Amino acid sequence: MTHRPFEPPASQINRASARRLLWLMLLLVAQAYPQSTGPEFPNPGNAHMSRDEQRTIGLQTAAQVYQQMPILPDNSPETQYIRQLGHKLVATIPPQSSWPFDFHVVAQKEINAFALPGGPMFINIGTITASADEAELAGVMAHEMSHVYMQHSAKQASKAQTTGLFAGLAEAALGAKVGGTVGQLGQMGIQFGAQGLMLKYSRSDESQADAVGAMILYKAAYNPQSMADFFKALESHGDGAPPQWLSDHPNPGNREQAIEKEISGWPPKNYAGNGPAFQKIRQHAMAGKAYTGEEIAQGAKSGQWGALNKKNGVTFNPTQRE
Repeated sequence: MTHRPFEPPASQINRASARRLLWLMLLLVAQAYPQSTGPEFPNPGNAHMSRDEQRTIGLQTAAQVYQQMPILPDNSPETQYIRQLGHKLVATIPPQSSWPFDFHVVAQKEINAFALPGGPMFINIGTITASADEAELAGVMAHEMSHVYMQHSAKQASKAQTTGLFAGLAEAALGAKVGGTVGQLGQMGIQFGAQGLMLKYSRSDESQADAVGAMILYKAAYNPQSMADFFKALESHGDGAPPQWLSDHPNPGNREQAIEKEISGWPPKNYAGNGPAFQKIRQHAMAGKAYTGEEIAQGAKSGQWGALNKKNGVTFNPTQRE
């Protein structure tokens, strides 16, 4: 009697083949996209100041901005839009390293944006109108948020300078003149000038802000290249004279190439398009009242903006922000 070799049912053979095919496909995908989880935020490191100290400085400085610059009301379309966009970007940052960002819009024609230690962030009307699309505007905001994330301003001040700065803030809180405090903020690269408040950063700071900003954009489904596109457009802005904002953000060198290299290994993603909301807000901003840097500087000397903001119900209370 001849024994035939055992043959498994056809259904078992098909299942085994399907499993082998599935594992082969997974292996091919893993090899094609070795960074399938996407980029990871870097460790921001440590500054000489605690998080509470940085937050205090940011809130006190923001209160001074409300006295020296015209700020749009919280219920303005521009402010509402900027806050929605800002919250979308903040949601990409790891909670343990994030900050309580809050967003404000300055009625100034020139291009500028700055984020203070601890999270207060200000966007000029001119930045909204100068952006070609929402991704470019998001790129500006992501770049500034990255300076806060990396604690660049706080890292500029030494421990001795920090002690003097907090002494000045204490005097300001007791009703003393704030002029000395504004001067001490310069130790952190924070200065009030003709174009408003400016923060000074090094080329190394700029490189880090570009890299982290690109990650924020990517995770929020915006093309990271848009940030470089905005910087490039500003370099040839108007009559050839770049905005003051660029001088406060020195080009770290080959910005576009560096961003392209940074994002080259990230998994492909369908980036968000330019929806109607941005164009609507941009047109509204272009039609609204805005002031030049010179007008704002003159008004700050006479206390015009503090009075106007108060009249319009635009106030900033640091204790409420906490």
